[in-house]
Amino acid sequence: MSTELIVVIIVAVTVIFVVILWQGMNVAKVQISADQMQEYRKLAEQATAAEQKSAEAQQKTAEALEDMRARLKAIEKLLSEVQ
Repeated sequence: MSTELIVVIIVAVTVIFVVILWQGMNVAKVQISADQMQEYRKLAEQATAAEQKSAEAQQKTAEALEDMRARLKAIEKLLSEVQ
């Protein structure tokens, strides 16, 4: 075997190795990106659920406050009638 052939084989193997490594890194990058996107979706779903729960709690609080106002008005009316 001549020296030139050995150099060509070494260069070819190196190029093939680099291309395989490069493609493997691209596949890993895509997988990581997909995993992150799935985590973002989970986080968005959790945020939406928390927002809905908060809105429901706020609605209940508003209803309770309105009930308390109505009762307070009734008490004030009763007290003004007693005087």
